Amino acid sequence: MPDVERSSGAIFREWPGLEWIADDAVQSTQQHHDLIASGVALVAEMPGRGVVGFVNGEFAADALHLWQVAVHHDYQRRGIGRRLIEAAKRRARQRGLAALTLTTFRQVPWNAPYYERLGFRVREADALNPRLKAILEREAQAGHRCAMVLTL
Repeated sequence: MPDVERSSGAIFREWPGLEWIADDAVQSTQQHHDLIASGVALVAEMPGRGVVGFVNGEFAADALHLWQVAVHHDYQRRGIGRRLIEAAKRRARQRGLAALTLTTFRQVPWNAPYYERLGFRVREADALNPRLKAILEREAQAGHRCAMVLTL
């Protein structure tokens, strides 16, 4: 899955100021194992290719927080990410949770605007719960990030 995430991030080379993401560290194999064991890790596979996308996250008291949604560069724009998020929604509903949450870049077209098309809404800083506020504070170095919520 680290290879899928690395490939997925290559698209950031097209966005001025965020090119560094394409070469930034990806989730480690251990992080993936931890989320498989105690959170959510769902994959998309293609016949003859193997894993081409994944979504992972962890359960909070009120929501399933998505840490990563990644689709291999060669398979983007085919609805794979949307289907992975739909599967995460089903998993959250099975747990009786009220929402999916994530953090992302506001202005990048395949980030906040994409998630808005899927029903997520930006939650402004003054309306964040302590969990989402802490996540955004940890991610502050990435700049222009926002928290988003999809009510289930």
